[in-house]
Amino acid sequence: MRRLFHDFFSHRTLFYGLFNQAGKNIVEMAELLTAVVDTGSADEREPLYRQINTLEETGDDITHKIYLGLDKVFFTPINRKDIHILASAIDDVADNIHEAAGRMHLYNIEEFFPSIREIADYIQLSCNELYKLISELNKVKDTQTMIASCRLIKDYEHKTDHIYYHALANLFANEKDAITLIKHRDILFSLEAAVNKCKNATDAIEIIIVNSI
Repeated sequence: MRRLFHDFFSHRTLFYGLFNQAGKNIVEMAELLTAVVDTGSADEREPLYRQINTLEETGDDITHKIYLGLDKVFFTPINRKDIHILASAIDDVADNIHEAAGRMHLYNIEEFFPSIREIADYIQLSCNELYKLISELNKVKDTQTMIASCRLIKDYEHKTDHIYYHALANLFANEKDAITLIKHRDILFSLEAAVNKCKNATDAIEIIIVNSI
């Protein structure tokens, strides 16, 4: 019996620890992304792109460890399906931030539209709020505050959708160069997708919160 209790609490540390690492990782990626769009120098952006690449690989490693934990651990601190969904959603956030940065780099964008900066800011806000939620999963106490954070992330997603569709409309109405249009459309798509993935992670956390009550 003592061994069972020991295993249960060590597994709590394992999963919550990995989730915290994953949450911190996407916050750092989001910060680097906003630094990229706020930087006017291509030379200064180069190391930022490299750091984003490194953190995306770190995120993949964390997600892999969570999946390995699910394969090995019998008693999990959260429903197994919810762990998998949340880990996948956080990984999707990292992937889309990485994809957006990769397209900025590949397309050699020199100047970013204001809408790109705005969405990058919402990605950072969403990741910061998501990390707060993740760090509180270990001991769900103030459920109302956590639900409010979930609603805030969903509000960020709603505002991002408005910016995204408005930016696309302006792009197709005013941009005469087809290559430039495609480049910025692709970047906007990846950025908007990153905020959507934050919302998906929030949905998974809401289920965990409800099940804890």
